[in-house]
Amino acid sequence: MIWQKNKRCFTIMILPHTEEATFSLRIPLFMIQAAVVLLVFGFFGFGVVGYYYLKTAAEAQETAELRQINRAQQEEIDALAVESQRVLAQMNELDKMIYSVKEKIDEEASEVMDNPIEVSFTDPDQAAAESSGLYNHSNSINSASSSSAYLLAQSGFKEHELSYGSRSSTGRVLDRAANNIAMLHDIVPERSEALDDFGAYIEQIEEKVEQIKEKAAQTDFKPQIWPARGRITSGFGTREIPYTGGYQFHSGVDIAGSHGSSVWASANGKVTYSGYRGSLGNLLIIDHGNGYETYYAHLDGFAAKTGEEVEKGQTIGYMGRTGRTTGTHLHYEVHHSGSPVNPRRYMDGH
Repeated sequence: MIWQKNKRCFTIMILPHTEEATFSLRIPLFMIQAAVVLLVFGFFGFGVVGYYYLKTAAEAQETAELRQINRAQQEEIDALAVESQRVLAQMNELDKMIYSVKEKIDEEASEVMDNPIEVSFTDPDQAAAESSGLYNHSNSINSASSSSAYLLAQSGFKEHELSYGSRSSTGRVLDRAANNIAMLHDIVPERSEALDDFGAYIEQIEEKVEQIKEKAAQTDFKPQIWPARGRITSGFGTREIPYTGGYQFHSGVDIAGSHGSSVWASANGKVTYSGYRGSLGNLLIIDHGNGYETYYAHLDGFAAKTGEEVEKGQTIGYMGRTGRTTGTHLHYEVHHSGSPVNPRRYMDGH
């Protein structure tokens, strides 16, 4: 190949090895220059296209990753909205439970306490009806305000129920989750204080119950009721002897009634004797503790045996006429510190 150059073109000559004619090609210089320029621009364009292709691919990958992260964040936001609303609902249930427990405690306490503890709670339903702000009684503990605060917050949530958990309403869900958290931030300290106050209230109730128990423990061992149904035919103290004439000390009271009718323990205690004893006939003795004992004589039969624990009002025997007696009746005695005392002092009710 032979290159020949003049001022304005290049000539390319092809010389065959055979005797055939030679072939020449003349190319203008400007075409060579144009080809070089086009080649340079082609390489440059290819480089630019390749750069933007790689950049676009990287951006697409990053967009896909961001979309995945956004989806995960959206799911977390939805879960947060669900959880915050669930917590607030549980707080509302807690309010109602506290109010219900308090009402029950007051109902029970009013039956046994002379001076019930004055601590009031606000009914959550009432709080919802009355609160345009935070409703609070002057004599109520802080659960009133916390109940109202929650119910007020809950009423605001209802506006978002249609968009609840919807990814098409991300802003609304996120705003509602943020509002829930803000409300929880305000309510939780109040609720904690309310629960502390409720705990103090329970402690006061427990102290009062312990006082009642102590008082009950001091009275349960004392005979308190009539031991049988009937009428008193002979009282406590000196009386005329029915058989021989003259006078003697009568250490109990005689209650006349129907043969075989029930005889009841006049207080809680333990049977220390049940058997036949001379003129008293079938005798049952109950030790009530603290120095108190009761005697039930002339029984027709026993419904409790020695060593048995009995309760006030429990049937322990049946009215009869065993031993030395002029008719069917119960001879009933109350002993304190080993000495008989007038049973009428301890026969307050049936």
